[in-house]
Amino acid sequence: MRKTGAPLMLSLWLSALPVVGFAAEVDSACGGLTFDNGRLTTGRPLEAKGARTEACLREVAEAVKARPAIRGLTVAAKLPDAERLDGQGLAVAKAAAEVLVNAGIPRTRVSFVAPPGDANTPGRLQLAYVERPTRLPVARLRTASGQVTASTGDGQPTPRLAGDSLHAGELVATSDTGRAELALADGSFLLLSSRSAVRLGTLELTAGRQRKVLLDLVKGTVETQAAPGGAGSTFEVRTRGAVAGVRGTRFRVAQQEDGTSRVETLEGKVALGAEAGSVDVDAGFGSRAKPAQAPEAPRALLAAPVLERPRGGAYPKPPALVWKAVPGARRYRVELGTTADFAGDVTVQESAHPTVDAAARGAGKWFWRVLAVDADGFVGYPSKIFSFDVAG
Repeated sequence: MRKTGAPLMLSLWLSALPVVGFAAEVDSACGGLTFDNGRLTTGRPLEAKGARTEACLREVAEAVKARPAIRGLTVAAKLPDAERLDGQGLAVAKAAAEVLVNAGIPRTRVSFVAPPGDANTPGRLQLAYVERPTRLPVARLRTASGQVTASTGDGQPTPRLAGDSLHAGELVATSDTGRAELALADGSFLLLSSRSAVRLGTLELTAGRQRKVLLDLVKGTVETQAAPGGAGSTFEVRTRGAVAGVRGTRFRVAQQEDGTSRVETLEGKVALGAEAGSVDVDAGFGSRAKPAQAPEAPRALLAAPVLERPRGGAYPKPPALVWKAVPGARRYRVELGTTADFAGDVTVQESAHPTVDAAARGAGKWFWRVLAVDADGFVGYPSKIFSFDVAG
């Protein structure tokens, strides 16, 4: 029993050491490297100069270049005072810094000093580093279809893929055929429609489950499912002329090209505020705020359409989709997806009549649902979801 227990104890002890990088002594001029809270230590004492010291410094340079978070490296030459005061300390430190620069560390990131040494200890080099503060992501791109990009400030938009982390200040945008679902750090979800853009602002969380979330909808439509928050929590979506403050869990916000802001509350309650006033929008209602005007009185959202066919089954080609007409509907939005949550690859069709030929692209299982839209563009509740299969 003692023999089998010893290796386990050794393994636990090693895992507690602050070793970030290690190289076996037989292969390393440094005898191994350890990065620990700003101190970079070598496995064997680093002499003030010599061929082995230069080889070790080149190893240090390679290790630092592999860690982009390190923004500064300092070489300290600790020599006996007699040598240091004679000017040798700075000369030795400068020579060591030059080795690091020649090995590829930018000169602006390397500094050198000559602090007092110990009269009874041979000269040694010591190394210290400074890391950039870690930027914690505020969201993750859960799903993406079509083109989805993100940019910061005046930077060029770069394509993003499902699983990518997103940070405060980034502008997430979708193309004409793009859609994106974002999972926020507080447990909320955002569904960004096509031709939409949202800037990620504040996202603060406390141990008491109090949260502060601020998003800027630049254009298009975002549907939000807000996670529950503690007392005093805020969750706001701003547009050019209004702010939607969440008191519920599920709602949509749209920013129209003429500056009109529109909110549709599916669950809970949302406060729509503009410069000229504010209004509470309960579940099942919507409101809009035109530029420089108070929000309109809430209006009832259209009911969920009742789907007639198909409600399953297999077809040799994409079938016609049929549903019952909804009173007050000016048009219908039909969504076809490859998953039942409509978070991935989704095709959106519009029809003025309660039927449309399914635009399913290829064989396989397809899910579909319909939403009614009134004359002012307010989108109602989604229908139930049904599926059908297209033969290969």
